[in-house]
Amino acid sequence: MNPGFGAAELIIIVILALVVVGPKDLPLMMRKAGRFIGQMRAMARDFQNSFDELGREAELAELKKEVEALKKANPVSEVTEELRAAEADLKRSALDKPHPRAAKPAKPALGDEAMLPLDTHPEAAADTPPAQSRQD
Repeated sequence: MNPGFGAAELIIIVILALVVVGPKDLPLMMRKAGRFIGQMRAMARDFQNSFDELGREAELAELKKEVEALKKANPVSEVTEELRAAEADLKRSALDKPHPRAAKPAKPALGDEAMLPLDTHPEAAADTPPAQSRQD
């Protein structure tokens, strides 16, 4: 009940309604009053729900902006991008240089150039005389 209406006030209102409306039409009037009060409550509820919905939409829009700002300022994504760039640089530099553990071609020692055959074909080696050393 409303805090402004007590039992004494309600009894007075019911007695006045009986005198003014009459006992025959009182149930009909009470039914109409109940429907009217129900409609007023429904309208008030719809009004409150629309304000609540507007508030939720405003909060949602604000939250979406905050989430987007957090996504843009995400330090993990910055580090990830830097790591990807470093990985791409390493792959490019690895293609340019041989692997450090790869076998290196053997180089002849200094002074052994005379020992190297001039022609690697076996037929050509038989036709040419062996290399002579110079002693001047």
